[in-house]
Amino acid sequence: MKKDKLIVSNRSALARKYGQQHKSILADLQSIVQSDKKRGLSTVIVFADDAAAMKKYKAPAVKDAANARQNKLAIDALYRYFQPDYLLLAGAQDVIPFQPLANLLYSEDDEDETIPSDLPYACEAAYSTNPGKFIAPTRVVGRLPDVPGSSNPAYFRSLVKDVTGSKPGKTKDYQQYFSVSVHDWRLSTQESLTRIFGHHRQLQVSPAKGPQWTSAQLKPRAHFINCHGSLEDPCYYGQKGSKYPEAVNAALLAKKISKGTIVAAECCYGAQLYDPSLTETDQLSIANSYLLHHALAFTGSSTIAYGPAEGQGLADLLTQYFLANVIKGASTGRALLEARQRFLDEMGPTLDPYELKTLAQFYLLGDPSLVLTAAPPKTMELRSNRRGNLAAKGIAFNSFITIPRAVAAKKSSTTMQKGLQLLLKTKKFGQAPNKKVFENTPKAAPLARGIKSMQAPVKFHVYSASSFHGKFKDTKVLVVKERNGDIIGYREYVRR
Repeated sequence: MKKDKLIVSNRSALARKYGQQHKSILADLQSIVQSDKKRGLSTVIVFADDAAAMKKYKAPAVKDAANARQNKLAIDALYRYFQPDYLLLAGAQDVIPFQPLANLLYSEDDEDETIPSDLPYACEAAYSTNPGKFIAPTRVVGRLPDVPGSSNPAYFRSLVKDVTGSKPGKTKDYQQYFSVSVHDWRLSTQESLTRIFGHHRQLQVSPAKGPQWTSAQLKPRAHFINCHGSLEDPCYYGQKGSKYPEAVNAALLAKKISKGTIVAAECCYGAQLYDPSLTETDQLSIANSYLLHHALAFTGSSTIAYGPAEGQGLADLLTQYFLANVIKGASTGRALLEARQRFLDEMGPTLDPYELKTLAQFYLLGDPSLVLTAAPPKTMELRSNRRGNLAAKGIAFNSFITIPRAVAAKKSSTTMQKGLQLLLKTKKFGQAPNKKVFENTPKAAPLARGIKSMQAPVKFHVYSASSFHGKFKDTKVLVVKERNGDIIGYREYVRR
């Protein structure tokens, strides 16, 4: 039974969270259905815990709302039944859980034991905690969150009103932008902005700018932020040397954000959703705050993110691809799917562990079916054809993208050891940086047969070192790529 859009939530989880007021959430979901109908979309709401409905749809019902496996199995079955063009998860992680993926980089330099992720919901692959199983995204997915732990339905109603009242603007509406960057990463941010907008003249740098941004500064509908983020913290931070001033404060966004704003944040924990009552400030997360103040789409990371201080890589790429795609006329959900696929296409065929983490940690907050800029009629395509192309491309990644697995560090050749030592010295790593080794085994793709250089395993030698500045941890990373005992490249990343 084909539907254009599938909304999945959990009625019992909503009832536990809101009591009798959960009926307000149910009414809000119905208003999305009616709004979609006016937009020409056929939409169905399914509560994953509704045993009768799930049986009808040939899907296993969710018995424990917090169980990630049950939710993945249920949503996969519903997706197969309805074959929607858009999948909307309604609620924060205490309604529909994130999928917990293992962090291959877990260490004293990267303290994320798991990566809360919506990527598995965008993939055909079965439930797993291995992020390497989800390198073939094919689905357009977004999450319209409420506030974790909150029992007040007013927040969700506000977001729904913005969704149902949204109308596509013009491309020029998103050509002006607000952007703030850490001083030490300003060159990287300038390059990102030039790629998206053609210039970087509107870039603000912290320090010395922020967090008291004016309404005029925050008025542009495209926001691109490349700053530090912190766990369960309502602020993003700038940096210059050992100074980490506030750059964006969630408490200072009210009445300053234009309706229809889209946000791409590279920051660590940039899109984290948390229960504000359990924090010192009792303040909503930045992502929740942006949406409350009428932003329509927000992409960011659930955990510690990385990118280069200069040049482009990791978080830089995924966020800029997303923002550029939305401005060009893609729905917000398709914008992220295409960004994920482009990231895989350009980073492949061998992903290092940081690239794999980046793919897993960024997700979309907002209704994935919203188109914020109207595409010119001559470029319009049938949505079904476009989805077919994206699905085929996503599935193809399984045939050639290889994933890293941790291996024991073995003694390298003398030449290799000298090369590694020279790089560590040149890049100013200390005497004993933390080291991990990962290996990618190439897949037997038909075009690679007979080409020995494409069949040899690739190793990534990962070195990391951290320093502390109060509550902030500076982590720098060197990833050295080896094939057949030779260094064939290296990458430098820093903790966002």
